[in-house]
Amino acid sequence: MEKPEIYSNREPVADAFAAPKRWAGVLTKSQIKELREKRVPIAFCPVQIGWIAVQLDETKNRPDWRDPHTPLSWRAGRHENHCHLRKWRETDTATYRTLLNDPAVWQYMPEAWPGEITEDMARDLIAISTSASHHEVWAVQRGAVSVGQVRLAFGDLGANRQEAEISYWLGRAYWGQGIGKAMIPTTTRRAFADHQALQRITAIVHPRNSASARILENAGYSLQALRPDRWQVFEIRR
Repeated sequence: MEKPEIYSNREPVADAFAAPKRWAGVLTKSQIKELREKRVPIAFCPVQIGWIAVQLDETKNRPDWRDPHTPLSWRAGRHENHCHLRKWRETDTATYRTLLNDPAVWQYMPEAWPGEITEDMARDLIAISTSASHHEVWAVQRGAVSVGQVRLAFGDLGANRQEAEISYWLGRAYWGQGIGKAMIPTTTRRAFADHQALQRITAIVHPRNSASARILENAGYSLQALRPDRWQVFEIRR
């Protein structure tokens, strides 16, 4: 995130806590103008791709990076497991194929292992992820490396934008490194910030995938139901 615009202690600084919360979406041009006039620090957010208000530590008049609502991706360089999201590209075909070409990655997915993922299959899956409007699919990046995927699928094949289901996977080489703990809060906050109509996000978890359940709970999701097949239904609301 770009260095915040910080003002001297000798100048009046408005109460940053009254400014729009950073996870509520990027600032409009009029909000940016108003906050600058009121001496409220702002910074560029690479997750939401726009300017946000920066909360201040009132005792030291500096950005409070301890704000629990801050997505880990906004702390780039300050957390070893920080991640960011981007769209898959056709040039990612080889990496995408390598990540998914592993039966272990599919063991807790709703879909069965389809066998070897060919280059053409990987290319087609990337094309589907970027062209369909009923969902949003992101490659999960740690530094310059693609390590997995997160998908947000809207209800009723995209017709219902008030509800969505989040699903995700990581390449086996990146399991147990805390990446999931970073990427789920990042994706959830980005989803609520980008889609103002979105009220509820659900996640369906395999009954033996306790690690995934813990990741969701740490991100603020709660267990709501068990399906007849014993898969767990988690949800979070705006």
